[in-house]
Amino acid sequence: MKEALYYRKQPGNTVQCVLCPHNCVIKDGKTGICAVRLNKEGRLFSLNADRVIAAHVDPMEKKPLYHFHPGARTYSIAAAGCNFHCKNCQNHTISQANPSILNAGKTATADDILNSAK
Repeated sequence: MKEALYYRKQPGNTVQCVLCPHNCVIKDGKTGICAVRLNKEGRLFSLNADRVIAAHVDPMEKKPLYHFHPGARTYSIAAAGCNFHCKNCQNHTISQANPSILNAGKTATADDILNSAK
Protein backbone atom coordinates (compact mmCIF):
# COMPACT_ATOMS: atom_id res chain seq x y z
CA MET A 1 0.00 0.00 0.00
CA LYS A 2 1.47 3.33 -1.08
CA GLU A 3 0.28 6.82 -0.19
CA ALA A 4 -1.54 8.37 -3.14
CA LEU A 5 -0.29 11.53 -4.78
CA TYR A 6 -3.46 13.23 -5.98
CA TYR A 7 -5.77 14.05 -3.09
CA ARG A 8 -6.77 16.83 -0.73
CA LYS A 9 -7.28 16.50 2.98
CA GLN A 10 -10.72 17.53 4.20
CA PRO A 11 -12.08 18.11 7.73
CA GLY A 12 -12.76 15.09 9.93
CA ASN A 13 -10.33 12.57 8.39
CA THR A 14 -12.13 12.84 5.05
CA VAL A 15 -10.17 13.18 1.82
CA GLN A 16 -11.01 14.20 -1.73
CA CYS A 17 -9.34 12.14 -4.43
CA VAL A 18 -8.48 14.28 -7.46
CA LEU A 19 -6.98 11.57 -9.69
CA CYS A 20 -10.00 11.41 -12.01
CA PRO A 21 -13.02 13.60 -12.80
CA HIS A 22 -15.18 11.82 -10.20
CA ASN A 23 -13.32 13.75 -7.45
CA CYS A 24 -14.54 11.24 -4.86
CA VAL A 25 -14.95 12.52 -1.31
CA ILE A 26 -13.92 9.53 0.76
CA LYS A 27 -14.64 8.97 4.45
CA ASP A 28 -12.16 7.28 6.76
CA GLY A 29 -11.97 3.53 6.10
CA LYS A 30 -13.74 3.76 2.73
CA THR A 31 -12.66 3.62 -0.91
CA GLY A 32 -13.61 5.72 -3.93
CA ILE A 33 -15.56 4.62 -7.01
CA CYS A 34 -12.50 2.78 -8.39
CA ALA A 35 -12.27 0.68 -5.18
CA VAL A 36 -8.46 0.93 -5.14
CA ARG A 37 -7.93 4.22 -3.29
CA LEU A 38 -8.47 3.89 0.46
CA ASN A 39 -8.77 6.63 3.06
CA LYS A 40 -6.91 5.54 6.15
CA GLU A 41 -7.09 8.05 9.01
CA GLY A 42 -7.20 11.06 6.70
CA ARG A 43 -4.51 9.87 4.27
CA LEU A 44 -5.30 8.38 0.87
CA PHE A 45 -3.55 5.17 -0.14
CA SER A 46 -3.35 3.40 -3.49
CA LEU A 47 -4.06 -0.29 -3.04
CA ASN A 48 -2.86 -1.20 -6.54
CA ALA A 49 0.21 1.02 -7.00
CA ASP A 50 2.64 -1.88 -7.37
CA ARG A 51 0.28 -4.74 -8.27
CA VAL A 52 0.15 -6.00 -11.85
CA ILE A 53 -2.94 -8.15 -12.42
CA ALA A 54 -2.44 -8.75 -16.16
CA ALA A 55 0.49 -8.54 -18.58
CA HIS A 56 0.24 -9.65 -22.21
CA VAL A 57 2.08 -9.27 -25.49
CA ASP A 58 -0.50 -8.91 -28.26
CA PRO A 59 -0.52 -8.18 -31.98
CA MET A 60 -1.19 -4.53 -32.79
CA GLU A 61 -4.30 -5.53 -34.75
CA LYS A 62 -6.01 -6.61 -31.51
CA LYS A 63 -5.91 -3.05 -30.16
CA PRO A 64 -8.15 -0.08 -31.02
CA LEU A 65 -5.09 1.65 -32.51
CA TYR A 66 -4.50 -1.12 -35.06
CA HIS A 67 -3.72 1.32 -37.91
CA PHE A 68 -0.59 2.40 -36.05
CA HIS A 69 2.35 0.19 -37.09
CA PRO A 70 0.42 -2.83 -38.46
CA GLY A 71 2.21 -6.07 -37.71
CA ALA A 72 3.89 -4.69 -34.59
CA ARG A 73 3.46 -6.20 -31.13
CA THR A 74 2.08 -4.37 -28.09
CA TYR A 75 2.70 -4.89 -24.41
CA SER A 76 -0.40 -4.42 -22.29
CA ILE A 77 -0.28 -4.20 -18.52
CA ALA A 78 -3.10 -3.60 -16.06
CA ALA A 79 -3.72 -3.09 -12.39
CA ALA A 80 -7.02 -3.87 -10.72
CA GLY A 81 -9.56 -1.09 -10.39
CA CYS A 82 -11.46 1.23 -12.69
CA ASN A 83 -13.55 4.34 -12.21
CA PHE A 84 -15.95 3.35 -15.01
CA HIS A 85 -18.68 0.75 -14.76
CA CYS A 86 -19.25 0.01 -18.43
CA LYS A 87 -21.90 -2.50 -19.41
CA ASN A 88 -20.39 -5.55 -21.10
CA CYS A 89 -16.82 -4.64 -20.09
CA GLN A 90 -14.47 -7.34 -21.38
CA ASN A 91 -12.16 -6.71 -18.43
CA HIS A 92 -14.75 -6.57 -15.63
CA THR A 93 -13.10 -9.42 -13.71
CA ILE A 94 -10.01 -7.27 -13.13
CA SER A 95 -11.32 -3.75 -13.55
CA GLN A 96 -13.95 -3.92 -10.81
CA ALA A 97 -11.57 -4.42 -7.93
CA ASN A 98 -12.26 -6.37 -4.79
CA PRO A 99 -9.81 -7.53 -2.11
CA SER A 100 -9.28 -10.98 -3.63
CA ILE A 101 -8.36 -9.44 -7.01
CA LEU A 102 -6.00 -6.92 -5.43
CA ASN A 103 -4.14 -9.66 -3.59
CA ALA A 104 -3.95 -11.85 -6.70
CA GLY A 105 -1.67 -9.49 -8.63
CA LYS A 106 2.09 -9.76 -8.70
CA THR A 107 4.16 -7.05 -7.05
CA ALA A 108 6.12 -5.28 -9.78
CA THR A 109 8.29 -2.20 -9.94
CA ALA A 110 8.55 -0.02 -13.03
CA ASP A 111 11.93 -1.64 -13.78
CA ASP A 112 10.35 -5.11 -13.53
CA ILE A 113 7.70 -4.09 -16.08
CA LEU A 114 10.23 -2.57 -18.48
CA ASN A 115 12.50 -5.62 -18.27
CA SER A 116 9.64 -8.05 -18.90
CA ALA A 117 8.66 -6.13 -22.03
CA LYS A 118 12.03 -6.74 -23.69
